[in-house]
Amino acid sequence: MHFKKVMCIFIFIMFSLQVNADNWKPNQVGAFLSSKIARSITDIENSAYFSQYTYNRNPDSLALGAIAVEALLANGQITEALPIGLKIAKDMPEITLAQYLKVINSLNSNDNEEVLSNLLKVSPNGIDNFILPILQTWAAAGSNKELGGLEIMKGQANRGVLEPLYDYHSALIYEFIGDTEKAYISYKNIVNRSNNANAHVYSRAAIFFSNNSYPELYQETLIKLEKVDPYSNELFILKNSNSYSKKNTINSIKFGIAEVFLNSAEILFNEGLDRQALIYAQISSYLNPNSDSAFYLLGRIFRSIDNNERALKYFKKVNQYSLIAHDANINYAETLFDIEGISNSIQYLENFQELFPANINYLRTMAELFYKDDDFKKSTEYYDQIFKKIENIEFKHWPLFYSSGIALERNNNWERAEKQFLNALKFVPNNPQVLNYLGYSWIDKGINIDQALEMIVKAAEQRPDDGYIIDSLGWAYFQIGNYEDAVINLEKAVELVSDSVIIDHLGDALFFSGRKIEAVFQWKRALEFNPSDELIKILNDKINGNILPKAGVNAISKPI
Repeated sequence: MHFKKVMCIFIFIMFSLQVNADNWKPNQVGAFLSSKIARSITDIENSAYFSQYTYNRNPDSLALGAIAVEALLANGQITEALPIGLKIAKDMPEITLAQYLKVINSLNSNDNEEVLSNLLKVSPNGIDNFILPILQTWAAAGSNKELGGLEIMKGQANRGVLEPLYDYHSALIYEFIGDTEKAYISYKNIVNRSNNANAHVYSRAAIFFSNNSYPELYQETLIKLEKVDPYSNELFILKNSNSYSKKNTINSIKFGIAEVFLNSAEILFNEGLDRQALIYAQISSYLNPNSDSAFYLLGRIFRSIDNNERALKYFKKVNQYSLIAHDANINYAETLFDIEGISNSIQYLENFQELFPANINYLRTMAELFYKDDDFKKSTEYYDQIFKKIENIEFKHWPLFYSSGIALERNNNWERAEKQFLNALKFVPNNPQVLNYLGYSWIDKGINIDQALEMIVKAAEQRPDDGYIIDSLGWAYFQIGNYEDAVINLEKAVELVSDSVIIDHLGDALFFSGRKIEAVFQWKRALEFNPSDELIKILNDKINGNILPKAGVNAISKPI
């Protein structure tokens, strides 16, 4: 982030000098271009600074105002964005964010009638088409108006369009207006018909059932949550603490609307729309400044755009008595690893592991971080600790067999690794990842060739667009000497993903097919995709003719 800031400032200075030389207003062009560059490299802070700087010197420009509003909102500067948004909303009603700022201004004034009036004037785009009825219904609830929006939400939920979101907010709104019976129906709908609600939604449903003496539905909700997310930290807390049996905290339409923006931000983030997700998460955090869920999501978004320092600050804001405290702690440690490496991140996790020894997610994260650090021995040790804690092996444990198998294989302990992969296949016999890894390993070792090829073919049928699985298929054909099919599949794999190992495989297959000039071209190309030091040497030796590629372990034919 320091480099990004320096670049933006450098460009700002250079263009400022140029502007002075041409007798233009000083700083205008430089600031504008700096804001554009900052936005293009997702430098949220500098994008906000330079866009606001530019607008302040051109306050009559609605276009610059719209740019400034978006940048300031993404940076969490809602107070600074408000006057600009209110100004441009009059002349640019199509700018949805400006209209939302009018809504926020009305919420700050506790004018619920105006909140509803402003929301009824919003021209929606994208996800706003789906969330606007929810926002309007919250506003109507606060204004004691007819809640016709609930019927719209019910209809959308019945159609399956963002089903959990509509059921969830129907439940919250009914709770807010005191209609416990209808809230019960909506929460029950979440549990009965949704398989894709997140842990946050299931947790609120569980708390509602606990508070209103529905013990069977409470247990049913926890079972459903475990099925959807077996390693949920929220689930662990609900099972191991009674302190969360309390009323849901949405007691104003301001918090209800904050929750809508939070849920929308989560959907956008899951779709990879980081910037829009950031804007909606910042709005949510502004409206509900004590929302741990908003802090946690903001941390995840900033981490996804490589602003790790800011991500740490948001994760640290999450209250340790929150339902998402463990999630925030783990994300904090993973971000710390990205910044500083293994030592401090492991120490941080070990402190929480001592406090919560029954939560295997801390051990699991440590195992994963040691794997990322290429310390496969330590990774294996932590996976072994996890298995010692598990009394009854169940379906939900198959990912642990798979992950520990990979760590064991990388630690050159194939005998144990193979057993872990086979244990995983007992639970998920058709899982493409496990089939691919075990099949590839067998092929590479020249054992169980027919079974391995069958497994990889089955994996490829399920994931025809997975470059790594198609690479395995091509490499399997190579190892048995079927070079024609090897080239066909490896060429497809290279089209799907640019990876030095896969390109090297293609070069070897081309070489044994008699296409030696093309093989050398591919080996040279593999050098462009960040190969390991070991692979660099092998590639250069093959390119220079110092060594020949090895034939398939079960191939009879020699190079053509």
